[in-house]
Order: sequence, then structure tokens, then C-alpha cells
Amino acid sequence: MPSKSEHAAEMTLEAVELELALGTIDVLNEGFDTVLSKAAERVGGEVLFNMPALDRNEAQRIGAITISDYPEDQVIFVTLCKDGTRLSLAPLTGANVLFESLGRNYAIVVKSLFQKNRTAGPMQLVRSA
Repeated sequence: MPSKSEHAAEMTLEAVELELALGTIDVLNEGFDTVLSKAAERVGGEVLFNMPALDRNEAQRIGAITISDYPEDQVIFVTLCKDGTRLSLAPLTGANVLFESLGRNYAIVVKSLFQKNRTAGPMQLVRSA
């Protein structure tokens, strides 16, 4: 597992922007779902999912935000830590690593659907709540 400084060196500019956006929103008052939505909006991204963590030793929930239209599309994972007050962009660990493939694959499907709808005309992709 990379050290905290190695992880920081690997972070993209968009991930740093997202981390800064997350730091400006109070997760206790707003709730994790709202924090994800507001932070994603501030960096031009979209929330892919907000799910309960599989491995609850260190995390309560895992969120995924996709940021498109950069040299490479990105999926950034946000963890609501076990204490319910801290957020982390650190790499997922334990059973929660399964969310990485889910998030990346889901982002590809969503992007494909949006592109197909754009070329098909006025029909819009509707997301269920």
C-alpha cells in the first residue's frame, strides 16, 4: 500500500480539486449524499453511486464521482470513514476494492448511454432516484 505522500504524488489535479471541494462542505450537517453531489458539481463531475461499504472496519460508505472530458476520464472514490465525520480519497482497501471495478465499468456504461442519446436526438437519459 502506498504511503500517504506517495498517494498525494499520484493524485491528479481534478482529485485535488475534489478533495478541496469536499473540505468545504460539512458532512455532519449536509449528509454524505449531499456532500458528494455538491462536490461533484463544483468540479464538473457526476456522482456515479453512494453505497454502504462492504468492509466496515474503516469505512461506512463509498461514493464514486466521474469527471469526464479531460485527457482521460476519471473515477474518483470518496470514503466516508467509520467515525462518520471524515472523508478520504485514499485508495480503497479490503473488500471495498471491489467498488473500483464497479465504478470504472459503470462510468463507461453511463458515458456510452449519454453519447448514444446525444446522437439519437431530443430523447434524454432519465436517471431513477
